[in-house]
Amino acid sequence: MRRLLQFLILSALVTSTLSAQLFQARVVTSAYAWQRQDTVGRSSDHLFGHTSLSLSLTGGDLSFHAYGNGFTDLSGPVAEESKYRLYNLYLKWSNIFDVANVSVGRQLVFAGVGNGTIDGGLASLKFLDSRLKVVGYYGALPPPGSKAEMIGDKSNNRMAGAQVVAEPLEAARVSVSYMNRTIQAEPYSAYRRDSLFNPYLVEIKPMASSERYLSGDVNVDYEDLVSGYARYDYDFDTEKMARAQFFTRVKVMESLGLTGEYLQREPRISYNSIFSVFTFNTLKEYEVGAEYALMTSWQLFGKYGSVDYGDGESSDRVTLGVSGKYVSVSLARNVGYAGELSAASAQVSYPLMEARLTPSLLLSYAKYKLSESASKLEDALSAAIGVAFRPVPALGLDTQVQWIQNTIYQSDVRFFVRGSFLVSERLNIF
Repeated sequence: MRRLLQFLILSALVTSTLSAQLFQARVVTSAYAWQRQDTVGRSSDHLFGHTSLSLSLTGGDLSFHAYGNGFTDLSGPVAEESKYRLYNLYLKWSNIFDVANVSVGRQLVFAGVGNGTIDGGLASLKFLDSRLKVVGYYGALPPPGSKAEMIGDKSNNRMAGAQVVAEPLEAARVSVSYMNRTIQAEPYSAYRRDSLFNPYLVEIKPMASSERYLSGDVNVDYEDLVSGYARYDYDFDTEKMARAQFFTRVKVMESLGLTGEYLQREPRISYNSIFSVFTFNTLKEYEVGAEYALMTSWQLFGKYGSVDYGDGESSDRVTLGVSGKYVSVSLARNVGYAGELSAASAQVSYPLMEARLTPSLLLSYAKYKLSESASKLEDALSAAIGVAFRPVPALGLDTQVQWIQNTIYQSDVRFFVRGSFLVSERLNIF
């Protein structure tokens, strides 16, 4: 991986000699501290630290991108070793003959039903003034923990797929996509007994799990009057539907909009996984809602939804609220198989000093029980006070104090702080 990084950076620099290079780097460092009550009369302090770094170097049609983060347990009863994750590390060549884009390295894939991270390549072609686009990708899956190395068994840990996107009309987009992914779990050791019930150690090598999906979706948006989205996923391994979804929003008048959504999906379980032999039900969910605009900066909204878990079990929910430019308030009520919940929440934020300083306040209260058979309702109360400070566009500082009270913690206080810094420079290395 180190040699690959050196090669990609060198390639980006050498091939960007015809134009100045734009270098951008963003560093975000945060810390999260709290005190936990381990047992009666005994508590422990915790402090976690996170740092993320994103880099990009662009020159002409060539660009280099990298993104990763690190985690450190700074204080705690069981100190953990530092962990590092590499999410992106790739070189991209855009506008090849004004038709193609190609990227190589570790990168995120968003191509219809195919999504995830690969160590490989992705190419896209555009035709008919970009009204037709074809995307293809192939690569190995990253190792567990997104380590900065290639996975060992690449043949059984891979993802490949393609997507075709067409815009037959200005207000409509149609997409068809396919994804094939295999995942090989790591071998492990376990004790088994022989015919005389004597234990002996054996190595277990699970089979590589398989996922093969075909998906189609349609997106329509007509003059801010009607918008809709429909999607259908088919599972080749189980030979049945995996997901069906439909959403629409209709503007019946200038200030009133109606929404409706239906979702039906099967559990996302690999075909040759041990979990596929268990009995499971299809999940069906629908929701209808209304949005009403009050003046220019206020909006009322209401939603009703229901989830059918199968075997006659279901849950219903109702949400009502009002939102403005600086304030939002909502009420929620859930009843049924998933438990019972009555909740209220409010959020207030107001920018000061020409939006360089923004204080915020969040409050929420809930009464709930986790099942219909629970004997009584429990209470939960939480509050958060925060400040966001942006003295200059390149620098950001955020702090927040969080307080929680529920049946487990009588008084839980947590502190969060984050700082971000952006460097953007036009370079002339060559």
